[in-house]
Amino acid sequence: MGKHDNGTAEYLKIAAPAIIAVILFAVAVFGVFLPAYRQSLMNGKKEMIREQTRTVWNILAQLEQKERQGLMSREQAQQAAVEEIRGIRYGDENKDYFWINDMRPYMIMHPFRPDLEGRDIADFSDPNGIHLFVDFVKKVRSSNEGYVSYMWQGKDNPGNIVPKLSFVKGFAPWGWLIGTGIYLDDVQRQTTHLTRRLIYISLGILLMVSLLSALLVFQSLKAARLRKKAENDLREYQNQLENLVEERTADLRQANAKLSEEILERQKAGEVIRQQWDLLSTVVESLPYPFYVVNAADCKIILANSAAANTGHATDTTCHSLSHGSDKKCADGSDDFCPMDTVKRTGKPTIKEHAHVNGEGKTTHVEVHGYPIFDQTGEVTQLIEYMIDITDRKEVEEEKERLIAQLQKALEDIKTLQGIVPICAFCKQIRDDSGYWNQLEKYVSEHSHAEFSHAICPKCMAERYPDVAEDDDDT
Repeated sequence: MGKHDNGTAEYLKIAAPAIIAVILFAVAVFGVFLPAYRQSLMNGKKEMIREQTRTVWNILAQLEQKERQGLMSREQAQQAAVEEIRGIRYGDENKDYFWINDMRPYMIMHPFRPDLEGRDIADFSDPNGIHLFVDFVKKVRSSNEGYVSYMWQGKDNPGNIVPKLSFVKGFAPWGWLIGTGIYLDDVQRQTTHLTRRLIYISLGILLMVSLLSALLVFQSLKAARLRKKAENDLREYQNQLENLVEERTADLRQANAKLSEEILERQKAGEVIRQQWDLLSTVVESLPYPFYVVNAADCKIILANSAAANTGHATDTTCHSLSHGSDKKCADGSDDFCPMDTVKRTGKPTIKEHAHVNGEGKTTHVEVHGYPIFDQTGEVTQLIEYMIDITDRKEVEEEKERLIAQLQKALEDIKTLQGIVPICAFCKQIRDDSGYWNQLEKYVSEHSHAEFSHAICPKCMAERYPDVAEDDDDT
């Protein structure tokens, strides 16, 4: 029983710090990183459907403008809007869509539920009894746009009913609202996939730590047995000694042996500490994003992985020097710009977008995630930060804005001539929208891209210049 208790205590003494480190790693990953990742993923998808809806909403605004200009009737403009929006698709499987209903509510257009078009859908509800189309109308009436949760068929599969979050936006001139949505099971599936991978990684680390701890315990117990045997041999030898000098010599040898054991134990303890530090460094280095720990008092970086140090800055520098190449703290005239200031003020994690400058002067756009580290009094003493490069996303957004501006300019340059045009039956002058009469060629030139050249037809030549016409006939 004694040997078993000693072995268990020895094992716990060596393995406990490593196990605690693994537990802390798991808590940090599953308690901090995964919730932040899921929230970031959800926020990104919500922002995406909001921007998609606003972009498609502009189609209605452009067609309604043509209606106000008299270029199209309302029926023509609305029919054109329905046909254009019906064919719009996006998403990984190109099955995400938009629908339109009015404020009664009646279904105007639904690409996957044409059976609802033209019907009163006020009493339509999901399996939970939610009258979703009534909720859409309420949301538009209260704030013109917003998010609504409900149950709906998965894309084009009526047999698969899943949770859905939609963004709706009203179009007041026609009394319509347009919307699209995301399927929450997609977010859960991505989060579950990441969780499973992290579990496998954590189990692998725990297995390696356990094997290493078992090896250390085995070596420690073996050394303890050898030490015990040596002590027994020494005690037996001491009993055979007959004089005091030999007894004192044996005592000295025993003291030296204990001192050697103590030194060996100290060396082993130092090795365990080094292994723990190596484990922590390995975990930090495995992160794909720039990761560092910052001192809240002077903004100096305490710990950084190689992804953060690629810019050439040493770890003993400030976060603003690392990210901006500046000796001054981050500031843009607002109190909510620097992640350090926000986390110290609120004591909560935060996400900020920055334009960072590396050591070569190149500017990149990054998303900075900051998490507080508290001391025993609850004060924020350190900050964990990691950065995600969003330069490509920013460039795509700027390119989208440029293309939209070009499209709007092109639409403004387009001139069309249609509808009923009042024209005099005698002089063929045309009356414009202000009530003034204009020459036919002037009116057509101003309302289209046509240009005129003048000539005389044979009939008019014979009536107005008969002499010239007879000469031509004689010739």
